[in-house]
Amino acid sequence: MLEHRYHRRIPLDLPATLRTRRGETMSCRITDVCIDGIGLVCNDARLSEGAIVEVDVPAPREDQARTSPRSYVVHADGERVGLMWLDDAEVPACLQPG
Repeated sequence: MLEHRYHRRIPLDLPATLRTRRGETMSCRITDVCIDGIGLVCNDARLSEGAIVEVDVPAPREDQARTSPRSYVVHADGERVGLMWLDDAEVPACLQPG
């Protein structure tokens, strides 16, 4: 697999759900984040490179809303999936390194 990230990865372990434009969903675990994207492990990832997906992430606190930033698939190799945020994505604080 060719490494596409230019920024340092921060290890993370959070549940997430990916949703495709066709409404298909798949359960995943976020394994790392960087300023421009995230890495995930998905049991049944049937994604094409370049596909647009939403990442449904649980709110870190009860008083906060769930968020679903949009991203595109950079790579999908077996269970490993790499996503890059779209420019207009509102990335939640829990997925921003730093």
